Amino acid sequence: MLRLREIQQAFSEGVMEGKPDRLAAGITPAESALRSVALYRRAIRYNYTQVLKITYPVLVQLMGPRYFETLARGYLKVHISTSGDLSPFGRHVPSFLGDLQVAPWLIELARLEWACHEVYQAADSPPLLSEHLQAIASVDPERVTVHLHAASRLLRLAFPVHRVWLALQSDATEDAAVDLPLPEEESGVVVMRGDGNIQILSLNQSEYLALEALSHGVDLATVEQMVSDVQSVFDFSAFVVKVFAQSLITGFSIKDSL
Repeated sequence: MLRLREIQQAFSEGVMEGKPDRLAAGITPAESALRSVALYRRAIRYNYTQVLKITYPVLVQLMGPRYFETLARGYLKVHISTSGDLSPFGRHVPSFLGDLQVAPWLIELARLEWACHEVYQAADSPPLLSEHLQAIASVDPERVTVHLHAASRLLRLAFPVHRVWLALQSDATEDAAVDLPLPEEESGVVVMRGDGNIQILSLNQSEYLALEALSHGVDLATVEQMVSDVQSVFDFSAFVVKVFAQSLITGFSIKDSL
């Protein structure tokens, strides 16, 4: 007679790995075990595939549902979920595509879609008020660090896949169409959530450098100097006001003066 843990392990092997032998030998006749395990296996594989489709909708559009389902079955064999929370289940899809040696821009698109998924699931942050911005402006910038919205992600991409993502949204206009294959072109974007929807904003080199440094807790004065070394005409004050208006900055800290 199998112990509970052994039964659970046997059931997991039967459902996730298609190996019902231990289950059949331990608790139920082989024929019944095969039918039951097959039923559970189909249901679980369907559910996990649906999770991946919801997480990577643009990949589904590009690859087609049937090819994506084949990919999902392969992913299930390599990355078995060990949690009842399915939110993080698809996090390895970009590396899985890399192992399959698919087109590099598809891997970058998967990275972008995973960032969109994380942002959509992230906790909200209360917005800063205008008086907060005034308080920041009145303090020595060497003492000020800011916090980016929890529902935002910075992403440096080797291909401009954000254009593909934007072109395949339901509200995209005809002029958003993109020709494939994409050129190899480094791009910086910020993925954020606004009014419950995902937004992807393209950043130039200076904007990305500034936001990346701010996200790492670098003070305003140092960030301004870093950016001016790259682009001398960059208006850092206007940039701070801009990201504040976009609700990207949702908190700040002021260091005690010496």
